[in-house]
Amino acid sequence: GMVEVGQRYIGQRERMENCLSKINLSSRHLLALINDILDMSKIERGKIELHREQFDFRKMLKALTTVFYIQAREKGVTLDVCLKGKLEEYLTGDTLRLNQILNNLLSNALKFTPVGGKVTLNVEKFATKENRIWIEFKVRDTGCGVAEENFQKIFEPFTQETSGVTRQYGGTGLGLPITKRFVEL
Repeated sequence: GMVEVGQRYIGQRERMENCLSKINLSSRHLLALINDILDMSKIERGKIELHREQFDFRKMLKALTTVFYIQAREKGVTLDVCLKGKLEEYLTGDTLRLNQILNNLLSNALKFTPVGGKVTLNVEKFATKENRIWIEFKVRDTGCGVAEENFQKIFEPFTQETSGVTRQYGGTGLGLPITKRFVEL
């Protein structure tokens, strides 16, 4: 629809910029949806493999949170990132999947937190054993929350807590199921 509108107003720069902005946003949303569906399909068929490689943990975390600081500020939400304890700078693991997990959790937290609210990411090393490090990530927000009877439901593919949530906030209901599966892997 925006392409057709843009074609009608090709000579009006401001309207074209508005159309292109909406086309870009819709394209990104569609690409994210396609990627989520493909990931879910691969997960269900057991075709997802974790890639162990060394990465700069602090650099990855900073890049991730920089994006969310901007989004939080634009929405009028406070974002706090708290690192507890001494965390190694370089780790070995699947940085792409870790990034995807944290991205899904922070995206949901921001989506459901109203203006004036707060989102917190706590990162803490809680165990080290035989060259393995366990790091706990906790995302907390002051959003609407999830009713206890719906805790398991929100981890089912294409399912959200209620149809009202879908209407009010949008989304596909794939972020948390994918996140859960990656965490299990």
